[in-house]
Amino acid sequence: MRLCARSMGLAIAGVACAAVTACSPTTETPVADAELLELQADNVIYGMTSYITVDGVREGEIEADTAFMFVDSALVDLRGMRIVFHNENGRARATVNGRTGTWDQAGNIMVARGDVLLVLNLDGREIRTEELHYDAYNERIWSDSATTLILPDGTVTRGTAFESDLTFDNIRIENIRGGGARAAP
Repeated sequence: MRLCARSMGLAIAGVACAAVTACSPTTETPVADAELLELQADNVIYGMTSYITVDGVREGEIEADTAFMFVDSALVDLRGMRIVFHNENGRARATVNGRTGTWDQAGNIMVARGDVLLVLNLDGREIRTEELHYDAYNERIWSDSATTLILPDGTVTRGTAFESDLTFDNIRIENIRGGGARAAP
């Protein structure tokens, strides 16, 4: 009799629980943004960190908030990116920040886009542009977009493009406009 009463109590509790859950609002499983669902990437990495090496020597470090990778390509699509270039002693030589970019892992070629800021660690010079290219094997960094060079003393030089070697000893600004002007405080 006790076993029957206990079974009857469990059955009543089960029915009451089912009734309560049936009355509660249904929750939907979260769905990714439509843009993310349509993305053709094979892998998505959040908080990516990777290294640029040339002949086995680390020349840089790439970080991205999000990296989209494709199986049939060495190309990585980066969002919220940051690149740190190292000198031969492993110290940070320069840092690049951009909203988006691409990195060709096979060719060690990188392109940063959107409010790109290149900061030279040695003396604090800044180069601002909308698109910046980096080629590790040819030891070259450049932009074909409007460029602003800001010196630590506030001197601003504007041009239509720039090019430099990776030591940043030979920075060349093309079609200089307003060279030597001081930045407004």
